[in-house]
Amino acid sequence: MFQKFFLQIFVLALLVGFSNLYASKNSLLKREETKQIQSEQNDSTDLKLKELEKLINDLKAKIEKKEKQDELKKLLEEASQLSTKAKEEKITVSKRFHSGARSQQKLNPNISLGGDFFAGFSSSKSDFVNEPSDVSYGNNRFEMREIEFSLLAPLDPFTRGKTFISITKEEIAIEEAYMEWLNLPLNMNLKAGIFYTEFGPLNRYHDHALPQFDRPRALVNYFTTGGLGGCGFSFNFMLPNLFFADASTFDFAVINGGNNFSFTNEGKYNLMTVGQFKNYYDLSRDTYLEFRLSGAAGRNDPDEKYNSYVGSLGMILKWVPVGRSKYRTVDWRTEFLYGYREGVLKDVSSKGSYSSLQYKLNARYWLTGRIGYSELPYDNTQSEWDFTACLDLWQSEFVFMRFQYQYNLRDINNMTIYSGKLPNDHSFIAQINWAMGPHKHEAY
Repeated sequence: MFQKFFLQIFVLALLVGFSNLYASKNSLLKREETKQIQSEQNDSTDLKLKELEKLINDLKAKIEKKEKQDELKKLLEEASQLSTKAKEEKITVSKRFHSGARSQQKLNPNISLGGDFFAGFSSSKSDFVNEPSDVSYGNNRFEMREIEFSLLAPLDPFTRGKTFISITKEEIAIEEAYMEWLNLPLNMNLKAGIFYTEFGPLNRYHDHALPQFDRPRALVNYFTTGGLGGCGFSFNFMLPNLFFADASTFDFAVINGGNNFSFTNEGKYNLMTVGQFKNYYDLSRDTYLEFRLSGAAGRNDPDEKYNSYVGSLGMILKWVPVGRSKYRTVDWRTEFLYGYREGVLKDVSSKGSYSSLQYKLNARYWLTGRIGYSELPYDNTQSEWDFTACLDLWQSEFVFMRFQYQYNLRDINNMTIYSGKLPNDHSFIAQINWAMGPHKHEAY
């Protein structure tokens, strides 16, 4: 009985063991199947992600290609339009000049009007010093030195024209009026009309554009306050670079001129010849140097029997720092003059010089000093010194004010236009200068 019971218990245990083993096997199979399914799903997801990424990259590449094509097409269209416009303008200009139609607004000249006003005070009581004349602008008065009316325009692709009319209370006069042919053979420009000649650093400047209120006394005693100029022809040549220069030029002029100081303004022919050789050097990125060797020759008497010669050696040294030119500039100008005058009794040689230094303090203020010495071209025993200091205030490029002090030390007893001893004097000038229009106070 006991054995039978034990056998039943053993069989039952085996059945339970086999049942648990089967259940464990089934559970393990299900886990493996689940893992396989998950692995397959992951592989499928990765594949889909890769396919989606490839599709996105393909779309981006197509979009970029399309944008580049559109941009290139746009640039080609703009280039085509510009080419067409340039061609139309070229045809229009050609027809315009060929037909002589001069009424178009674009061909109107640049018109400007400038005023040069000053108040002058002098310690001298001499009327010759204080009255406006060929050697003085006047003192102890308010004076409108000049109203200048200017017309500037290109005449056609080959020439340009400039006219400057000076208006004072005494007269209306042509200061300059000339036409210039450009880029002729032999690297030449040709000028015809009334003009100031190329002679030294300052002769081409109009009064309102001078670096000081007045011209140095050396230039005044040789050429008066009017400078050296007249009516005639001027030839300008661009030369090969000489003496290690960065640029070399030669100017030659034949004019009817004279001022009854160094050269007569009377006579049958009244011809003068003026020449200048100029060398330009770039010393550095900020500094340049310029040398001018000039000469003038003409008659000094109405009968045109005696000659006068005036030579000049001029130098300009300028420092203009790149990127700082609005606030800092140094400009040093020096000129030495030598004159030789034939006469009835004897020949006279004379000399003169000046040196000026300008310093730009900031965007608005300039400080200037100048010293000069000169002998009279017809009497080298008479001479004078001039010492000048001035402060310029540029309100804008169209308006500036200048305050100038000058001391003149004279050893002059008689001049051709004045008899008597000229006194030394202190003078003070307050100048106001303005410009309306594109032509301002630049150099000429």
